[in-house]
Amino acid sequence: MERLVGINGFGRIGRAIFRILLQKKYFDILVINEINPDNKNIAYQLQYDSLYGKLDDKISADAESITVNGKKIYVYHEKSIDDVPWEKHNVSRVIDSSGVFDNVIRSRNLRDKGVKQAIITHSPDEKALDKSIIMGVNEHDLDVKKDMVISSSICDSVAFAPVAKALLDNYGIDHGFLTTLHPWLQYQNLLDGPSISWSMPGHTDSHYILGRASTFSLMPKPTSTVTAACKVLKALDHKFHSFSYRVPTATVSSSDISVKLNKKVTKEEVVEMFKRMEQKQKLKIFYNNFDPLVSIDFKGMEHSAIIDHRWTTINDGNYLKLILWYDNEWGYSCRVVDMVNYIFDKDKR
Repeated sequence: MERLVGINGFGRIGRAIFRILLQKKYFDILVINEINPDNKNIAYQLQYDSLYGKLDDKISADAESITVNGKKIYVYHEKSIDDVPWEKHNVSRVIDSSGVFDNVIRSRNLRDKGVKQAIITHSPDEKALDKSIIMGVNEHDLDVKKDMVISSSICDSVAFAPVAKALLDNYGIDHGFLTTLHPWLQYQNLLDGPSISWSMPGHTDSHYILGRASTFSLMPKPTSTVTAACKVLKALDHKFHSFSYRVPTATVSSSDISVKLNKKVTKEEVVEMFKRMEQKQKLKIFYNNFDPLVSIDFKGMEHSAIIDHRWTTINDGNYLKLILWYDNEWGYSCRVVDMVNYIFDKDKR
């Protein structure tokens, strides 16, 4: 059975997914829908990337497609996900990386076009979804016969939830606090202006600070990290509070976790537990770091959560401090690719 997939929205995440598939070849991207009407520009953005470098692959474009290493990928420019003729190309899964909430609602219409699953690369209201999945936490809850609209959550939760699950399973959690530091995003401004909403085009965001110049300041803001994590890990409900800074860097996020455990532990026991998790994992979820590195050193790493044990600390026997790193674009996109591959594998059983 051919594994034919479409991408709706060819921005930072959509292009990262495409680049990852050039390496892994788990499935084929046959159709791209992107509101940018210039196919040559789409091909150019795929070929050249300021963060992840130039692709050596041969890429060209014409009026209806882009061609990568001789393979034709059909390109459409529809505003809405359900206006794309996915059925014409026998696409069975669509990754919606547009970030536009209206496309989440409209993705249910894709069943009439032969699409079995729409994978949403953010964490909208649960009422719009059949299931939220974080790889390494609850992928076994996925029912490929029933679940059609599936969220792959957000990068911060994809990093946080597997770590929280490991702590819950091994020690129990009384309560905790999470602070994330997240690089600027595409919708932010270079100079002060209105805060433009990405999910609701044409609207301004109520968090006015996101309209401030992104390269000048640390910007404190709310975050949905814990809310999104609780969708897949119900045992976290009411146990964590979270807070975020948007920071003036291009990629690689960090999380500062302070948690009161239900058991007394030592730093050595915590480190050994995460080492065991890394050794037995099938996907690249955990990575344990002990080297004196900075954020840019983790660019391009596939892992969901890189635990920096230089800062792992225990206070009074059960107060634990952990520092995580994660490439919010590349690492997250690797889990989206893993999820779609998992769906294909599960569907053929």
